[in-house]
Amino acid sequence: MRQRFQILNDPRFHLVYGVTERFCEAPAPSKVRLNREGFTLVAGLKKKSVVHPGMLLAEHPSPAKGDLFASIHGVVTDITERSIFVSAAEPAEDVPVVEPVDLLAQGLEGEELALAVKKLGVNTRSLGRKCKTLIINALNPDPGVTWAEPMLQTHVNNLRVGMELHRRMSRAEKVVIALPKGSQLVFDGITTAYVEPEYPNSIDKLVVKAVTGLENPDDVGVVGLHNIWSLGRVGRLGTPLIETVLTIASSTMSGNYIVRAGSTIGELLEVAGIELQDGDTVVRGGPLRGESLDRLDRSVTKGTYGLFVVEKGAVPPMKGHNPCISCGACELVCPANINPSNLSRYAEFALHERSQAAHIDSCLECGLCGYVCITRRPVLQYIRLSKQKLAEKTVCHFVEL
Repeated sequence: MRQRFQILNDPRFHLVYGVTERFCEAPAPSKVRLNREGFTLVAGLKKKSVVHPGMLLAEHPSPAKGDLFASIHGVVTDITERSIFVSAAEPAEDVPVVEPVDLLAQGLEGEELALAVKKLGVNTRSLGRKCKTLIINALNPDPGVTWAEPMLQTHVNNLRVGMELHRRMSRAEKVVIALPKGSQLVFDGITTAYVEPEYPNSIDKLVVKAVTGLENPDDVGVVGLHNIWSLGRVGRLGTPLIETVLTIASSTMSGNYIVRAGSTIGELLEVAGIELQDGDTVVRGGPLRGESLDRLDRSVTKGTYGLFVVEKGAVPPMKGHNPCISCGACELVCPANINPSNLSRYAEFALHERSQAAHIDSCLECGLCGYVCITRRPVLQYIRLSKQKLAEKTVCHFVEL
């Protein structure tokens, strides 16, 4: 357990930063790249179509996936199987007015409210579960992500609307907000619980255990603060969700921004004043759970909560061909008490069924295994590969039936 103790006492894994300044509103980007995989384009949308913020571009067949809206004034420059590209342009004189929708006044609940929210662009996959107790996870999701503190202090009205809408969706009888220990915040009518602000304690399942003392308790739902902010944004403004909140950071600077969905990585780094050097790595998401990007024209989605630059030489590179030496370091730090080394080897040799038998579904994807790996194996990436392959096999099985 020495390795676990060292990790939990590493100051780099603290999740409270004392950040109190308001968010910076990033300027509208010169272009956006919107993900449209699985979406059905609205009739008439094509190259050279003129679009405006809040204009519906595509619908998703799943009730859990928010529909897609334009995030800037512009012109569609390309449509591929994966993306819709829009270049900014001056607003037309006859731009239609997006009429606000008052979700709170409509009195909708449960699935009806979830559908109304989905039609305003909010992903409801993690929002629609019916439960008796709803836990709001108000901790920063990853080390280095710093938007939770200013969000809790300066976006209170937004969060209150989001929590009320979620309570109606889940039909929860009790709402608990999980705050970092030491917090002095109070939300009237909402029970407060406190969690030690050390990573990986901010992962939803661990927050549930910290609040209830139980693993996977019945009738308990959990949702992150980022999702509550998005839900509150839609509920308060009454317009489609076209933005996200994220931390943009390097080793020398960090800031929290409200940015348009589809903003490209290159432009966001310019907004934050971060200049890339040869050999630097850009990570979308959190430093431990995010994904490295190979191109600056990639973009952020409504669910992106972080964008980080890892300078060359700061972290030894991972190598997929490096063999596991069975040192046991990953097993010692694993909060789910499974064996990541075995799971990574099963994935490496496409033995995915063995991963299932080894409780891969219990993996929280916290990333600590790869962080401590002596041979620098991409352990988390292997585990995610196995999960994807097993999910694809399950889908194929249902189709055959």
